[in-house]
Amino acid sequence: MLEGLFISASGMLPKTTRHETIANNLANSEVPGFKRDNMFMREVMEARKRLSGDYPDWRINRAEGMWTDFEQGKLHQTGNMFSVALNGQGFFAVRTPEGVQYTRNGNFSKDNQGRLVDPLGNPVLSSQGDEILIPPSYNAPLIDDAGVIKVRDEIQGVDQVVGRLQVVDFPALYDRNLKAQSPYQSVLSKGKQGHYIPQPGTQQVQAQSTRVVQGYLENSNVEPVLEMVKMIDVYRSYEADQRAIQVQDSTLDRAVNDVGVVKS
Repeated sequence: MLEGLFISASGMLPKTTRHETIANNLANSEVPGFKRDNMFMREVMEARKRLSGDYPDWRINRAEGMWTDFEQGKLHQTGNMFSVALNGQGFFAVRTPEGVQYTRNGNFSKDNQGRLVDPLGNPVLSSQGDEILIPPSYNAPLIDDAGVIKVRDEIQGVDQVVGRLQVVDFPALYDRNLKAQSPYQSVLSKGKQGHYIPQPGTQQVQAQSTRVVQGYLENSNVEPVLEMVKMIDVYRSYEADQRAIQVQDSTLDRAVNDVGVVKS
């Protein structure tokens, strides 16, 4: 009986983690460039045990780890000249207090120092690793599909190049052999602010065949309706485990207090 309580409670642990993951996806469904997270579950291993007649090891937390789906999100037009989206693979580089990190959120702006910054105020980096400065006399830059940033003197009709966006990619993200060898060790991990942090020693290259699109933002790849369905499913499954615990607790209470009691 006590073992049954433990098994039911253990089954609730991965559901709690999965519920938190789904809630985080929903909370960030409107954040440009956000990529949804999912969980690795130990279901295949347990299914094999059941088919072989072995005793499934339900006593442990079956959540193996997290993984991020980097599928391209849809682009939507904003009309803002500081909005930039990536059509293809790759990431923008920004300098944070914790070092250089990466993002797909191109909702940039110009700060009071004239720097091109992300929504959190972190400077966006050029292909040379420098901050990008927009001259005070210019309000909106012109950004071509290669990420080259120009400002135009409307009086003289002359364009001045002020930098080029650093757009980098990580080949290991798409290496199937590497994924098979270490499926739970992501090449990029998410930081507290939603930026991506590469694992030490991860190779990075300039993104190829990726277009920089000005005046657009990339939507998150979260499907809110699907995530809500998943949340309801997890919640109902969690409730079933909870009811199983209540039933076992009630049975245990009767076994302890009623069974074997001699009535006078």
